[in-house]
Amino acid sequence: MAFSRQERIVFIILSSILVFSTGFLFYKTWTVSLPNKVSNENRPENYIIQIAGEVLKPGVYQVEEGTRLYQLIELAGGVSPQADISSLNLAAPVHDGLRINIPAQNSNQGQLENSQLSFIGQRPLSEETDSNLVVQINTASLEELKRLPGIGDVIAQRIIEYRKTYGPFQSVEDLINVKGIGTKKLQDIKESISF
Repeated sequence: MAFSRQERIVFIILSSILVFSTGFLFYKTWTVSLPNKVSNENRPENYIIQIAGEVLKPGVYQVEEGTRLYQLIELAGGVSPQADISSLNLAAPVHDGLRINIPAQNSNQGQLENSQLSFIGQRPLSEETDSNLVVQINTASLEELKRLPGIGDVIAQRIIEYRKTYGPFQSVEDLINVKGIGTKKLQDIKESISF
């Protein structure tokens, strides 16, 4: 079966259109588009922290993740001559949402505030009774968690494992997701934790 000249031209044109269309479609699907925005993966997270008490410029500061307490104090203009920093761990990393009070010398009030804060999840800065204890739930150690009413080794370890698996607690109610903490136990510890 022979094709006429006109049929061959139509066949060549249609074949060419088909080949170019297929090539164009493959080209479009195989090209890699570059993202328009720079990735935030390598950027450190910013924290908002309030520092008060015996610093020269008390206030709210925005710092990068990994900032240490001594660096925050430097941002706040340093400590006043009345400051007592002997009970503070200046090398401790700061965390988002903290309110840090730098106590004055011979001032129980500053120490009490720090004790209630349980500064950055560490032991209280003064030897207050456990009824005054407030534990930073997202950074507290096993021993600190065990000081909460009704929390023993097992539940303290579960709280730590929950933090490692799911990240920091966002609210008091998130603790109900930890096995062994029911509504009664949550009510018992609610006033003794901070974020």
